[in-house]
Amino acid sequence: MSDFIYRPQIEVLSAADGVRRRRWSDKDKLRIVEESFVGHRQVSVTARRHGICRSLLTIWRRQYRNGELGAARPVSFAPVTVTQDVPTSRPGPVDPP
Repeated sequence: MSDFIYRPQIEVLSAADGVRRRRWSDKDKLRIVEESFVGHRQVSVTARRHGICRSLLTIWRRQYRNGELGAARPVSFAPVTVTQDVPTSRPGPVDPP
């Protein structure tokens, strides 16, 4: 028999050790997206320059085109009128065939 006893090394990971997710303000997103529209094939270059992945920039560009990126849309209200609905005629009973 051997005197060697296998004891695996256990490493404790902490959430504080990892890289935190970055938050981009709408102002920064708009600036990066508008920069990516200048010139030809600027998506990858712009993404690399700002340290983001190309797919994230593509999502921001789509949101920009759809009007979802930028200032919050103002809340709009539609006027509602309630009327008392009076039926003009009542349908009669239907005879089965």
